[in-house]
Amino acid sequence: MPPRKRANSYASVSKFSSVKRRRMSMLGGDLDLQPDHIGESTLRPANCVDRFVPSRPKNAIPLNVTPRTNRISRQFGLVDTRVFSFKGEQPENVSEDNQMYGMLRKSVSQLFHAPPTPRPSSVTENLTKRQQCVLTLDGPGISKDPHASPITWSRTNLIAVACGSDVFYQNLRTRAVHRLCKLEVGVPGELRTIEWAGAGREYTLALGTSTGVVQVWDAGAGTGGGAMVRMWRQSQVTGTGIGGLDWNKDFLAVGSYDGTISLFDLRAKTEARRVTAHKGKVLGVKWSADGSLMASGDDMGMVYIWDKRAGKQLLEEGTQGSKMRHRGPVKALAWCPWKPDLLATGSIYPEGKIRVWSSLSPSALPKPLETIDLDTSVLSLHWSPHCKELLSTHGSSFEPPPVPARGATATPLSRAPLKAVSTLLSNSIAVHEYPSGKRLLTLTNAHYGPVTHSCMGPNGEDLFTVCPREETIKKWHVWSKRPDAGKKESAFDKWSIR
Repeated sequence: MPPRKRANSYASVSKFSSVKRRRMSMLGGDLDLQPDHIGESTLRPANCVDRFVPSRPKNAIPLNVTPRTNRISRQFGLVDTRVFSFKGEQPENVSEDNQMYGMLRKSVSQLFHAPPTPRPSSVTENLTKRQQCVLTLDGPGISKDPHASPITWSRTNLIAVACGSDVFYQNLRTRAVHRLCKLEVGVPGELRTIEWAGAGREYTLALGTSTGVVQVWDAGAGTGGGAMVRMWRQSQVTGTGIGGLDWNKDFLAVGSYDGTISLFDLRAKTEARRVTAHKGKVLGVKWSADGSLMASGDDMGMVYIWDKRAGKQLLEEGTQGSKMRHRGPVKALAWCPWKPDLLATGSIYPEGKIRVWSSLSPSALPKPLETIDLDTSVLSLHWSPHCKELLSTHGSSFEPPPVPARGATATPLSRAPLKAVSTLLSNSIAVHEYPSGKRLLTLTNAHYGPVTHSCMGPNGEDLFTVCPREETIKKWHVWSKRPDAGKKESAFDKWSIR
């Protein structure tokens, strides 16, 4: 009886007919000697590969391991170079054919690394290319207090400067300089903070002194002279200075060194409202673009947001919103113009950080959306209205103090010893991209001392910075407006329907 032929099994092969076992290549992975169950050694791939795209190992098997692959490698010029030359590096002593293949691979790799498209509104196309100031003004007698705000720029293109006990302003269109006022003999102290009013009161200027006196002056049409409209005393405590001023239509928010924030109505002779929330000196106050929010910062690192969108008046009970924390005094505050809920804050020694918060956070102690560590005093901040960039001016750089151990008594911020160091950010102007935090510009030669304050122009493109050590004020062209793309032609513009 002839031997019975074994039937094909579906579990063994994929076809009924017997086929020769296909030879498999092991070039896609490293070879590793691994013991089998018996104790011997066999060649097995150490990594798994995909069916179509192999995962390239760190140490791939060279292509010239066999005579066949060696011949193919010499034919295509791949013996002395890698298969994919991501960096476009060319080895030495190669033939012309190899150089040609190398240049071809380099040109192909550049297709996957296209340069970024330049943005005309960005700082990279403006101040980065021309790192020179446009205009320089003298400012003798400017307050050397790093918490002071001695310059301000109006909507009508007037730049005002507080020099000692005098206030001067210049019309940047006509370049005419005028003296607005001088502190009276009965008002001691020096001018610390000045601020132009907004729309509807473009020629109204508020000023605060180091003794707590607030005055409002009318510059007329900006042609010279002026008259005082109002005068209030923020605090009866001797030596209590003004820490910040900001306008919201007819209302003026005033921060004081005694920790209080007052709201004055220009149409009234008395103070409208006052609230005591800060335990430290209020260094800055800033209204949002729509006037529904106000931020305030003090020298203990606390930042409060005051909200009146619930139908209540600002500085009433229940309008106090989020409370945010820094480890250093906070003077620099800036609300974002293209995303109104974003607030940027900057701290001084011993922290030196920029943090971005959201006023929409439901938490009473929100966490920052972004944090930029600089280890440099941040003295002023400005958002660009034309692109997603944030500008900061800086003072001294320092070594970060050691974090106190758990349970240890923390050193007060005002008594912490300063260990100054010299870095690229010292006394500089920097521009950061949002939300990546990438630094696009570091202008180290802007001033030879701390850039204590800055103000943005009405066009959102230019910036004035002040340096008390130099007693100079400089104007910089930082950003540009977006070019008008124009209206695209439509079929309705060519044809009319009757």
